[in-house]
Amino acid sequence: MLKAACYACLLLAAAPAHAQPLGRIITDVRVDMAGVPAADAAVLELIETRVGEPLDMHSIRRTIDHLVGLGRFEDVRVLATATEPGVSLRWPLVPVRRISRIRVTGATRLSASAVRTELAERFGAMPSANRVNDMVARLQAFYADRGFPAAAIRPRLLDDEQRPEQTELVIDIEAGDRVTVGSAAVTGSPLEPDADVLRQLGLLPGRPFDQPAIDARLASYEESLRERGYYQARVRTSHLPADQRTMALTIAVEPGPRVRLVFAGDPLPGGDPERWVPIRAERSVDQDLLDDASQRIETAFRQQGYRNARAPYTRAEQAGELVITFTIDRGPLHRIESIEVRGNVRIPHADLAPLLQLKPGEPLDDQRVSLVGNAIAVLYTVRGFTEAAVNHTLEVLPEAMASGLAYRPVAIRFTIEEGIQTIVKAVTFQGPAASLEQVLRSQTGLAGGKPFYRVQQSVDRDAIARTYRNLGYQSARVTSQLNFEDQRQSVSLVWTIEPGDQVTVDRVLINGGLRFNPSLIRRELRIAAGDPMNDDALLESQRNLASLGLFRRVRITEVPRSGSLSRDVLVVLEEADSTTIDYGGGIEVSGIGGRDDDGGATDKIDVGPRGFFSISRRNLWGKNRSVTLFGRVTVRSREPAASNTDPTDTGGYGFNDYRGVFTFREPRAYGTSGDAQFTAFVEQSRRTSFTFNRKGVTTDYARRLGAFTFTGRYGYDYTKIFDDQIAADDQLLIDRLFPQVKLSKFQGGLSRDSRDDVLDPQRGAVIGIDGSVAAKAYGSEVGFVKTFLQGFVYRRLPGRGVVLAAGARLGVAVGFAQEVPPPAEIAGRRHRDGEQAQSRGAGALPNDGDRAGVFPTVIRELPASERFFAGGDTTVRGFALDRLGTALTLDEDGFPKGGNGLAIVNLEARAPYWKNLQFVWFLDAGNVFAKVTDIRLNELRMSSGLGFRYRSPIGPLRVDWGWKLSTRLLLTGGRERSNVLHISLGQAF
Repeated sequence: MLKAACYACLLLAAAPAHAQPLGRIITDVRVDMAGVPAADAAVLELIETRVGEPLDMHSIRRTIDHLVGLGRFEDVRVLATATEPGVSLRWPLVPVRRISRIRVTGATRLSASAVRTELAERFGAMPSANRVNDMVARLQAFYADRGFPAAAIRPRLLDDEQRPEQTELVIDIEAGDRVTVGSAAVTGSPLEPDADVLRQLGLLPGRPFDQPAIDARLASYEESLRERGYYQARVRTSHLPADQRTMALTIAVEPGPRVRLVFAGDPLPGGDPERWVPIRAERSVDQDLLDDASQRIETAFRQQGYRNARAPYTRAEQAGELVITFTIDRGPLHRIESIEVRGNVRIPHADLAPLLQLKPGEPLDDQRVSLVGNAIAVLYTVRGFTEAAVNHTLEVLPEAMASGLAYRPVAIRFTIEEGIQTIVKAVTFQGPAASLEQVLRSQTGLAGGKPFYRVQQSVDRDAIARTYRNLGYQSARVTSQLNFEDQRQSVSLVWTIEPGDQVTVDRVLINGGLRFNPSLIRRELRIAAGDPMNDDALLESQRNLASLGLFRRVRITEVPRSGSLSRDVLVVLEEADSTTIDYGGGIEVSGIGGRDDDGGATDKIDVGPRGFFSISRRNLWGKNRSVTLFGRVTVRSREPAASNTDPTDTGGYGFNDYRGVFTFREPRAYGTSGDAQFTAFVEQSRRTSFTFNRKGVTTDYARRLGAFTFTGRYGYDYTKIFDDQIAADDQLLIDRLFPQVKLSKFQGGLSRDSRDDVLDPQRGAVIGIDGSVAAKAYGSEVGFVKTFLQGFVYRRLPGRGVVLAAGARLGVAVGFAQEVPPPAEIAGRRHRDGEQAQSRGAGALPNDGDRAGVFPTVIRELPASERFFAGGDTTVRGFALDRLGTALTLDEDGFPKGGNGLAIVNLEARAPYWKNLQFVWFLDAGNVFAKVTDIRLNELRMSSGLGFRYRSPIGPLRVDWGWKLSTRLLLTGGRERSNVLHISLGQAF
């Protein structure tokens, strides 16, 4: 900036008096970037030397400040040329070139993606072209570590004439010959023969030298030694070139002594010794860990009433072992005999009672007693007793016995010295604060008539200072004066505020995010040109931009400017990748109903490979819009339909379960704060009673209303049911009439989610209500209304972190009255749909018009795809998928038909056991009812069981084993299966 300003001054000084450009009218302004006329509006709007205005040094300086502060230019200059009518200006700008693309050529020997990843991790997604030498040095070290010490790396930059700020880096690499392991020697005191150590480390002669891989194997070997109890093990390597082609390695193995943990004296407070002294989990025996363990044991005993407990430890080497001995002396047990409070005159005992979290008969915990005393003292200071003192004494009484256990009773006495209560008489503000007095009073807690509390005085001081800083007075000075009266019974508080100079925002400069529409970025900013400099607004703006998910890094700072009260705000954005690709696979293990040899329903375990692929594109058309294409397929077994009489059709495995989804999402749609989403999908999946194929579209709109989220949706889908396990004569009439059905639905929902973690919540709750209506008036073949309510609550208990989770779900649905077509017309429809007739059997409905009287003329049922089902790993876990129901919702073979009513209640306790492992106990109850009026609490089926959760990087891995609390006789003979095993990802609820 100084260089540009001096250049402009010298230009003006060197010009003849009649040609001095200052004060002359500007006739032309040109801005060049790398010799190319600039077309970037974000740059052009920063030029304050405008055509038609007189040229002045102030405008030049401000323009230079803006351009330099933007951080996009290496050099900023201004050239003035006098013309007959005025002066012509040219701004030649030299941009900071960013490397937007890296191309790797030559005999690289290592993958180009590995080279690009290394550079991106070290230098960011778009490094400056000035760092090319640093990048070359990094690649030299990268190749040397992987056995290519003589790699030749030649970079060159290819400029883009269309985008002068971006350049392409071409790296030509000739890796050369790779160094191999020539010799390897083991030193120290290894536990195995040298040859075994070298074989485990993969350091055999002739192997390629790869330092990162060697380091990883060394770390793994060291970890294996620590797993065997050698917690002080150290494995290090050094290497020297033996010649130009080989490397000589030396492996130093120092296992140290094997560690043995011993406890002497009294027993531990309970639980696994590893819980108290976690040397196995930490793989360490350092002093800090052992000191913490000793304190942990002593604290646990003291909480149980052993106030003199001691748990020192010693270290001693014996016969090649390091023996760590904790000697536990818990001492006598102390219990609370009585609690007495003296000296409280101004504050009644009823106000102190909630703070006395101590009861006679409880174990004495000195720390809890101190906390109660501190709580009483805080209450007094909050009430205005500034000099109040609370002391407690413990009187240990003679030994007593209770239930055969000896203990020492302790009498607790709290003695209070209240002192004088001070009431605030008045609060006044001095200085230029008259216009803000009401605002300041609303931000402060101390006021006339309230007790005086010194902590609140400090809080108020910070609130006043923050209010002024957010108004641009960054150097505001706030002081207070206390005037006590009536022997400190009242006090007048005077706030004196010296605001200083107000700093305002000159320009908001945006560096980065060139692919985005500027309006998207500015919409998230809470500060604009001319506003006071506001710290809270800067932080909120940074949070808003980061929450978009479009940027890898967001930074908002002030640009300092000497001699001016107007400053620029710089927004630096590092864009994230616009296109993301995800893919994966695994094995799906699920419990599902099937048909046994006798034709009845039975529980089966279905195992099949599963894979998915997803590609997403963000920042569509410069806005925060995104589009995603997702596909999933599972190879699953197929269960032939009950009406299938072909003995050769045994089902078999195939692509019988798949889902494809196209999603377009636009946040803040239609100029509101809500998000819109359009989805098109096709899916097929197997249920216990049938397999369905569905395709359709939905459009959603979601918006937050305070703590709640409102969701509106319209959906249109076509569902086809096939491979029915329910015999045609047992099917509901609507399923026989509509084996394929078109549904047009409007849905609405309201939910509130306060969970601390969506995948594995520890605290919070989620409640929601959803309703949907389908009607023939807007294209649906079947009409109904359906409502689903659910609520879940999560609480973390004190102590070891046990989480209690409870939930309830209620679903009700009613079908609209619908006239049934004559059977002859139905038969005609079936004849036209040959494929459905084959899959479900031609005899499903009579086609003789004379038998029309057999069928009702009006039905009020829901199609199978909309009825409620229960049973499985997320509902009632003592039942397989969909196998739960009443006699009216199960056919005679035990296959579920579904119902119009659903009630489910869940209770679960999750207890941490070791590292990422949780043990779980659960109790589930629920059922499916044919009609809403059939819902009865006494008909809920109950199940209980145990399970465990492993917190994996992709979410909790869940295994649950549910047992029915009572089994029932089946119509086909025998009893229900008593238990079901479930394996899945994520919590049950």
